[in-house]
Amino acid sequence: MVNRHFLRQKVLQSLYAYYKSGEESIEQQEKFMFANVSRLYDLEIYLLAAILEIRDLEEARIEEAKHKFYPTEEEKNPNLRFVNNIFLKRLAEHEELKKATERLHINFSLVSEVLRSMMTRFRQSESYIAYMNKETVTYDEERKIVVQLFKNYIIHSENLYDLICEKGFTWDCDYEYVCQVTLQFLKIWGEEESAQKELPYPFDKSEEDAAENDRDFMRNLFRNTVKHSAEYDEYIDKRSQNWDKDRLAYIDVLIIKMAISEFIYCPTIPLRVTLNEYIELAKEFSTDKSRLFVNGVLDRIITDLRIDNKIHKDEDEDLLYFETAENNQESYSHFHARIKQ
Repeated sequence: MVNRHFLRQKVLQSLYAYYKSGEESIEQQEKFMFANVSRLYDLEIYLLAAILEIRDLEEARIEEAKHKFYPTEEEKNPNLRFVNNIFLKRLAEHEELKKATERLHINFSLVSEVLRSMMTRFRQSESYIAYMNKETVTYDEERKIVVQLFKNYIIHSENLYDLICEKGFTWDCDYEYVCQVTLQFLKIWGEEESAQKELPYPFDKSEEDAAENDRDFMRNLFRNTVKHSAEYDEYIDKRSQNWDKDRLAYIDVLIIKMAISEFIYCPTIPLRVTLNEYIELAKEFSTDKSRLFVNGVLDRIITDLRIDNKIHKDEDEDLLYFETAENNQESYSHFHARIKQ
């Protein structure tokens, strides 16, 4: 479920919390970091449960309308296609989802009116009207209408987002990321696949015994950044002399230190991948100028690490980054001259 960019985000957040708290041990913060990633699964459950809650509320609305004093013909003979949607039934019968919903004691009563309003707007959409008016529908059409509900209404609801945040999900990037993962899960659940298709899980269960799984990646990145922080300060000080140190964003320094750890202690990850990832983190978490600062400093630090024989990667992979980067011609020339010495 989790890609490496997201794992880097969580390590960065944990490093920031660790240094700002001044009290927690490395082990405590590390435990908290893994707990935060694991809770992404709970967030996914909330989102899937919201779909089923809307279906249940719609079914209740239809049943209530039947028992009005003067129901209309449409209310007496309602179109039940949506509430009987095959894909929704499949989701409702999913054992893993049912158990997780019970474990979390999910209750949408505080946002039931919001969910009803969502469904009201959804009923008025062209896609819903077309779906309901078809003579017959295929499995794909049943699935696609659920995807439309989720994509266009559920994930954009501020009230639902606020409710979920009250459960401890405080980073916007967590919500956005899990929404995309959950959406992808709904899109690809084919008719021929098991009705108990495994839900996306933060850490790949097949990697538990692997030598370099996601947990190890996060743990090593976090610990090496803390352990070698003072050493990394020397590299940063040397290569940021033209910047006012008192005005450097603290998060930028953490981003650069993480990148250095990845350069040194992740030999299978190409330099160009690491550089691009941490420039992207600077864009996401820091100031407008951070991308340029992080890019410039890391370009120069790579040269220093090479001279100190601290980077051990495939040279062809290293050069590929500099040969393809549009704005690094000077850095490439400097780097190329150094490695020929």
